[in-house]
Amino acid sequence: MTPDRRALLIGSALTAAPLPALAQTAPSTGQLVRCALFVSDLEASTAFYRDGIGLPELLFEGALQGAPLERLLGLTEGAGVRFRILKAEGPPYGMIALFQVTGQTLTRVSKTAGSVNIGEGVLVFHRPDLDALAARLAPMGHAFLGAPERLVDTPQRRTDREVMLRDPDGVLINVIERA
Repeated sequence: MTPDRRALLIGSALTAAPLPALAQTAPSTGQLVRCALFVSDLEASTAFYRDGIGLPELLFEGALQGAPLERLLGLTEGAGVRFRILKAEGPPYGMIALFQVTGQTLTRVSKTAGSVNIGEGVLVFHRPDLDALAARLAPMGHAFLGAPERLVDTPQRRTDREVMLRDPDGVLINVIERA
């Protein structure tokens, strides 16, 4: 084998395999607009997300009841929901919808304390100052799960500080300090 042919074969082995061609117009589900959380206490969760996390605007609130809701959520007859949709200042994206079921007791999702869990979602927020966030959360009885860590974001080589915490119902939250 000639040196040029050998270099070509070695080089081609290191080259990424071509990806299959994608359809011209891939189907889209659209943008993620909000996250809906089922909570045990609408007032406590509202205070946490509004005053602690920093989603100050109330976009909409109300109550729903009836057969279509019961079928959609698998609720018993006569159950309903009270809800609030909170958002940050600006465009209506990244909202949190808080739903408290009324007229039926729900089962709490079990989680292993001190770790992440398979199937567990994580809400990710960017905030300019983790220390100020910690100071806001402490009087509310919430704390970070550990000290802020610096992780390297490979594409940008950033070393932003990040923390994890849980909301009043145990939903995992990741906050990344971005100025």
